[in-house]
Amino acid sequence: MSETGVPRTLALAWGLAAAPQRGPKRELTLERIVEAAIAIADAEGLAAVTMQRVAKTFEFSTMALYRYVATKEELHHLMLDAALGGAEVGGAAAEGAASGGGNFAPAASGDWREELGSFVRGLVEGYRRHPWALDISLAPDIHLMPGQIRVADRGLRVMRDLPLPPDAKLGVLSLLAAFARGQADVEREVLAGAITPAETRALIEEAVTPAQFPQVAALVRTGVYFGDPPAGETARDRRSDADEMLDFSTQVLVAGLSAILSEMPETPAEAESRGREPTPREAYEAAETELREHVELRKRTQRRVRELEREEAALAKARDRAKEFAKADARRARG
Repeated sequence: MSETGVPRTLALAWGLAAAPQRGPKRELTLERIVEAAIAIADAEGLAAVTMQRVAKTFEFSTMALYRYVATKEELHHLMLDAALGGAEVGGAAAEGAASGGGNFAPAASGDWREELGSFVRGLVEGYRRHPWALDISLAPDIHLMPGQIRVADRGLRVMRDLPLPPDAKLGVLSLLAAFARGQADVEREVLAGAITPAETRALIEEAVTPAQFPQVAALVRTGVYFGDPPAGETARDRRSDADEMLDFSTQVLVAGLSAILSEMPETPAEAESRGREPTPREAYEAAETELREHVELRKRTQRRVRELEREEAALAKARDRAKEFAKADARRARG
């Protein structure tokens, strides 16, 4: 618990916790610590993120980190919020730490169904870019952290004109968040190509008979139930299959919500709100939101351009090496 009475992790995330008075303040900040931890997790998984390992990134002692982050669990929750929500850790924009954030800005198509589908796919994409986030248990206060509130705000903006009371909209958000996490978890297992041990497989094949489980038995016999890939299927093919399944599942979710809304009568207050012009304050807030989302889109695009430039440079080096090998081989052949 911080001095303000707010849980320490929330105080850190919102910039309410004071920076340490002693220590390497210029070189080491909470933003850089979270950014470094995310980079390690992206490259090697969550288990590789230790206080000692993160401190080594900055060539500082582990104790130096403890002046900023009290526990590894606290660091994990800050990582989760920054990576999946684009959180501004400590009140300052942590663009590097938020490299996986910003996936949730819905495409402004004017069709809430399309925008909500884009929002859901963005949630799943965040987990795809940072699969280690699935290994972090959700704390009771995680939904109160800035990144998660930012995500909720974007989702609610998509649903702003839907004839649903506020608590129902929050319920829809909870449903979508749970779906995205579950979908990403299943994808991770499938894309990792987990293999069922032969003994376990033999047991299931014997126990699951057509008489007892007529629908599942056929899938067990063909191997589909164990996640066996079709002959010749590649990792790229599995990714494409995951995308198709995500699109289908998202369409089912959105179609179900649309069907429910079509049966709900519109209240007089909703009709009046739909028909009136926005107030100057509402128009300002809408313009501010649109500008903020455009800025975030530009930043995401710039980050992607930098990633592509690095990939292009690596490919060019590989091409040059291959070219030199080809020349050397040609010279040997002539000799």
